Amino acid sequence: MSSGYKSPVGRLTLVASAQGLRAILWPNDDPRRVPGLADAKKGTSPVIEATIRQLDEYFAGTRHDFDVPLDPVGTEFQQSVWQVLRTIPYGETMSYGEQATVLGDPNKARAVGTANGRNPISIVVPCHRVIGANGSLTGFAGGMKAKKFLLDLEKKNAPARLPIRNGNEDPRLAEMFSKGLTGPNGDPLNIFGVLGNHPDMLKRWLVFAAHVLSKNTLTARDRELLILRTGWNCRSRYEWAQHVEIALRCDITAAEIKAVKKGASASTWSPIDKLLLTAADELHNEFALSDATWRALTEHYSNEQILDLIATVGNYHLVAMFLNSTKVPIDAGIPDDPDFL
Repeated sequence: MSSGYKSPVGRLTLVASAQGLRAILWPNDDPRRVPGLADAKKGTSPVIEATIRQLDEYFAGTRHDFDVPLDPVGTEFQQSVWQVLRTIPYGETMSYGEQATVLGDPNKARAVGTANGRNPISIVVPCHRVIGANGSLTGFAGGMKAKKFLLDLEKKNAPARLPIRNGNEDPRLAEMFSKGLTGPNGDPLNIFGVLGNHPDMLKRWLVFAAHVLSKNTLTARDRELLILRTGWNCRSRYEWAQHVEIALRCDITAAEIKAVKKGASASTWSPIDKLLLTAADELHNEFALSDATWRALTEHYSNEQILDLIATVGNYHLVAMFLNSTKVPIDAGIPDDPDFL
């Protein structure tokens, strides 16, 4: 049986045998590579209906694994390559070399790539999760735009790698959360719930974090420009989303928030704003302020403020490392930025 499916990445063709799902084909796919497709009758079946339901859930971000029976047709080597694809976790990626290593021969990366290209069951058997060794997107039957869409969808909806803890799980957390660190509903913000997996570290880090956020000698506007630029540089979706909300309350306009993405080159900035964004970029890229930037900062800021500038960028690099590594999900009610999609 075969049936069409309208998806966010184009109209797909679902093909099922009596044993299971045989193919999910893209609009420009070659149907000849799926045995029996030419004779498949148009219509539905329990396997196709289950696949449609699970694809709907996948594109809604609520399904991370598929459990429909599969019946792909391929050589023994191809079948082994496709089986490795099914072991790549949702929201994660693997290079061709890593995939070949799993199969026992790292020198077969090219053969693995060819077998991936012949995977007949796109999305469900996630060949889109295989990327180049340098992190670049590589060939994909559905096209690069579709591949990026799928990877970004999964990155956005991937579960945290650590549980989000509550105060009732540990008296140390209960004490900290009773003093704040919570959202409008009274639950701890996701970042603190995840860092709550190490309560002693969280307690000690909060002393420094509180200084940076609330006792900083910089103005709130200067602080938030530095944090936003750092969040953007680190591609930290959570950090950016949270501080967009804070920045709007700190005399930073929506247009300026958009301009932060371009950095100091955006035309909207005053000389001081440009200097701050330049400093954030230098600390991100070179781990130090240049002589020229240091001299310029001393003309406008005290020694304490310059040290707080460095501390702000450094602290939010650490925060981004926590967030990106543990995959903390954005808190409910905080808008995501489509530029991260």
